This record gives sequence, C-alpha cells and structure tokens, in this order.
Amino acid sequence: MSSPLRVVSFGLGPIGLAAARLALQKTSIQLVGAIDIDAGKIGRDLGELLELGKKTGVIVEGDAEKALKRLQPDVMLHCTSSFMPMVKDQLLLAARCGVDVVSSTEELLVPEFQHAALAKELDAAAKAGGVSLLGTGVNPGYAMDFIAVVASAVTFDVQAVKCTRVVDAGTRRLPLQKKVGAGLTRSEFQQQMATGRFGHIGMRESVALLAKALAFKLDKIEQTVEPVIAAEDHKTAFLTVKEGQVAGIRNHGYGYIGKRPVLHLDLSMYVGAPDPRDEVVLESTPPIHLKFHGGIAGDQATAAILVNNLHGIVAAQPGLRTVLDVAPPRLCR
Repeated sequence: MSSPLRVVSFGLGPIGLAAARLALQKTSIQLVGAIDIDAGKIGRDLGELLELGKKTGVIVEGDAEKALKRLQPDVMLHCTSSFMPMVKDQLLLAARCGVDVVSSTEELLVPEFQHAALAKELDAAAKAGGVSLLGTGVNPGYAMDFIAVVASAVTFDVQAVKCTRVVDAGTRRLPLQKKVGAGLTRSEFQQQMATGRFGHIGMRESVALLAKALAFKLDKIEQTVEPVIAAEDHKTAFLTVKEGQVAGIRNHGYGYIGKRPVLHLDLSMYVGAPDPRDEVVLESTPPIHLKFHGGIAGDQATAAILVNNLHGIVAAQPGLRTVLDVAPPRLCR
C-alpha cells in the first residue's frame, strides 16, 4: 500500500477550511501543514479553527516559503483568490519548492483565456520544478462545463449545449452571499460590478473549456450579468435582504459560431431562488438531459472536488494543467 499524500492547505477561508476538514478525514491523505496570511489564524492549531474540540498538531503558519521547505509536502490544497495575477507568486513558489497544486482559483480553469503570458510563465515554472498545477472547482470546473464534457462520451455528435444552474444563495456561506450582492441597492450593485471582481467568476472560462473540449470553433464568447431584485424580504443566517434590494445575480455565458449561440450557460444565484438544480442538456445524437435535483451543494462539493483531485494531479505530467488534461477525479478514501 502506498504512503499517504503529504498535503499542505494554503488559504483558510471558508472553502479552504472545508477542504482541510475533509482532508483530515482521509486515510490516503496526511495533512501536514496549513498556511494563511491572517494574523488571527497564524500560530493556532487547525483543530481550533475547525472547532473539532481537539488538536490536530497542524499549526497555521504565515511564512509560506519556510513552511514548504521544511514540510516538503507532495501537494498543496490552494484556496486564496479567484484571480490569476493575485496567486501568481504563490504558484511560482510551489513550483520552486517542488509541490504540486490543486487550486480553487477560477481563472485557472482555462488559464490562457485571460492571462496568456502569465499562463506561459506558470507552465514553464511548473515544468522546471517538475510539478503540476491545476485549477478546478464546482463552478467553474464541474457543474456547468465538465459534466457536459463527460456526457458527450456517449454521443455521436454535439450540436449545442445548454447548462442551467439555480442556487439559493441564502443557503450558502457569507462570502458567496456578498459576492452576488445580496442586500445591496441597484446602484451599489452596479458600482461593485464595475470593479470586475464581483459576482460569479469563471463564466467565460466555462464556455472556453466546453469549446476546447468539444472542438467548437467559436467566433465569440460573451457574458451578461444582471441583478435579481427581491420581491419580498428574505432572512439568511448572515444577513437580511429587503424587498426591492438585490437578492443576487442572473449570469449568462454564450459561445457563438456566427450568430448562433451553440453554448449557453444560465446561472441564477440569489437568495430565495426557487427550484435549485443543475441541469445539462446536449443537443446531440442521442440527445442527453441530466438533472441534479436540488442542485449540487456548492460549498461541500467544492471542498470535495479539490480533495478528490489531489491524487490525480500528483500523477499528472508536469506543467500548467486543466481538468481536460488529468484523470477525471473520483472519490478518494
């Protein structure tokens, strides 16, 4: 029997902590370290942050380079930012230290889509360090892209894809509720959208991944985002959305061949959204229609897909990889 993978968690926000909690439960994984920049977390036992009622012996560290060089882990669970420029130095450090990475950074799903030069730099660094870097998650990375790719395996041909995801944001973590603008006014929502760092990140990357996987030669990728206004008051565990305030977002992603949208991703993520679900429809031979009733539970599922990709990325060829390059993830014990 092979030795457990030595894993370090880098980034201990809600998703990072959920992934660390899951990693601690696996026999094929040994969580040997944890890293975060939050002074309130540094020096504390991970068990305390996870409210386990017992110590794990894993103490949160603030100096990533010292931690990686001392611990010499096989792979890093990376959950720090959605944006590639923000995580560049962290990934380059991992490459220098010979540590593979599974990251929740949304822009890493198709890294060259928005950051071609940075993607080349990271790929070269990963190959020089003999490591593999992977960006994955539930959305992007699974619900509105990878599922459709896997579903295409039983088709002769695919003419078009429609993916629908409806999430009641009121059931999700506070950072997500804030990210979709729950409780804002219309004008506040528009101000936040103008920053480019608000709302769902990764919609265009999902379209690009589908196009790459299914060999659609797209002429254009575009997205639209609009606020969903609450028709009545809603109270979540974290905040209250009043009637007339923003409850969340409606986000569309399109991939066009000529004027025809051959790829359409439809995301509704707002407090009080009815009929939560994930749905994938392939206009194909034979036709395919998949539906996840109640939807894929985003926070738990994101932690799971990160942890379940650890073995696959360690086995992958060195370089900056996508979910199309590595073995499809499956449950690890």
